[in-house]
Amino acid sequence: MNHASLTEPVSGGLNISVISTGPEYSLSDPIWAINWFDVKSKSLYDFYNSIAVSHVKSVKGVPFFKGHLIRRIEGQDVDERELLLIVYYPNPESFLAMIKSRVFQIKSLLRVWAVKDFTFGFMKRNDDGGMPKGSFSKYEGKLIFLVHHFKNGHIGFDALKLKDLAASYDVFTYFSGIKSHLIGRRRKNDKLKTAPFYMDGLLIFAAFEESQFEDLLNSLSYKEFIKDNSSNYIGLYGREV
Repeated sequence: MNHASLTEPVSGGLNISVISTGPEYSLSDPIWAINWFDVKSKSLYDFYNSIAVSHVKSVKGVPFFKGHLIRRIEGQDVDERELLLIVYYPNPESFLAMIKSRVFQIKSLLRVWAVKDFTFGFMKRNDDGGMPKGSFSKYEGKLIFLVHHFKNGHIGFDALKLKDLAASYDVFTYFSGIKSHLIGRRRKNDKLKTAPFYMDGLLIFAAFEESQFEDLLNSLSYKEFIKDNSSNYIGLYGREV
């Protein structure tokens, strides 16, 4: 089955595509780039971020969340990464406009040298929204974050129900998304290759105390949600952005 895609030539005969994973995922709506990876050099990666952010902002993108692993709660080594970076883009076209920049491509070599076990894909927020309004700046340094990514095949779950469940334990749903698009590359007559992206859904919760997460995870409803997934990774992360 063919899925809708948007393709742009980049350089040297290389084409980059953003490919929807289903007909319900538009090529004109906001997308959230999910970067999930380990690092070979954290200082080099942070330097790359500092010089690449202007390109993100030039296409009206916004770095939304960058967090580092504190400790794993559930899951396997293969599903764990040290860092999670989420970036908002108004649409796939804006993302492709950014990576077409030759200067951005050169700067991105630093990212290639700095990271390992890199997985990348796009999600749609479950509230269909763009960047949320409001700021967490007044809580800077006070919140901890729970990251839960999972596979469930059909990528279906009741996001509103989970949000209400979390709220009952004074836990805020910071991000709730489902896999919507993949990134692919093709050079000349080669076959299209898509970047590895193993998660069907992603939830990020925020709270002041780890015990609030424990209460949520131990609730019958959340245990049932975990059971319904074919795999789960849950970890505590500290927010950097």
